Amino acid sequence: MFSSAKTYLKLAISSVQSHMEYRASFWIYLVTLLIYYSAQAMTIFILLSRFQSIGGWSRGEIAFLYSLLIFAQGIVASVFSGMVEFGSLVRDGGYDRYLLRPLSPIGQVLMNHFDITGLLHLILGVITFLVATQFTNIEWTFLKICTLLIVVIGSAMILAGIRIAIASIAFYAIQNYSLVQLFVFSSREFMMYPMNIYNWSIRVLLTFLLPLGFVNFYPAHYFLGKSSESLFHPAFIYLNFPVGCFLFIGSLILWKKGQKRYESTGT
Repeated sequence: MFSSAKTYLKLAISSVQSHMEYRASFWIYLVTLLIYYSAQAMTIFILLSRFQSIGGWSRGEIAFLYSLLIFAQGIVASVFSGMVEFGSLVRDGGYDRYLLRPLSPIGQVLMNHFDITGLLHLILGVITFLVATQFTNIEWTFLKICTLLIVVIGSAMILAGIRIAIASIAFYAIQNYSLVQLFVFSSREFMMYPMNIYNWSIRVLLTFLLPLGFVNFYPAHYFLGKSSESLFHPAFIYLNFPVGCFLFIGSLILWKKGQKRYESTGT
């Protein structure tokens, strides 16, 4: 097991080195990513400076909501970026190489595509989190700090589970690019704002079918002490980690089943 861990670490290091081979391109991408997320955060604050609150959520509360999202995305963007491009491995027959090696295929996919730029999300998350604490009255007890760590892990498992599930579809349909765009990238726009601003059908979708509400909206109620009476059920504010475990394990089962159906392209 220790030997395998060292191998995975070497794969991750090789991936980082390949990203940094062209230094100018790497830094341009990093700056572009920083500008994108900064613009995203500024858009939220500009809206709040005009309207003061959105759906009953103040500036600090939405900043906290956003920080929970960015923390989870930092982990997922770094470790699970290989799931985004997995469809091309199936189409080109590149996945054959992973099956021939004495290592977990999914572990190889993840470490071979480890993206260090994803850690930029964590830096932005910390900045947003510090801003949020200035505008909210959260009393950070030891219990809440531990709960925050658990929530971030649970949120990361939800987002990672969605990526693995969408990648698994490539075993059946070969082409999954449109699903990646819809469920991985476009869907996160819904998480930037309080879910209660959307109509009933969207809230049902983001709770029961694509449980993105459990990434930041529901757990934020616990930390901010917001009323849970308008939610589907008050207990939902505690279900972040259970939902994350369920979705992550379920996606791995789907991956295993899909892998059994994999047929090499022969290229």
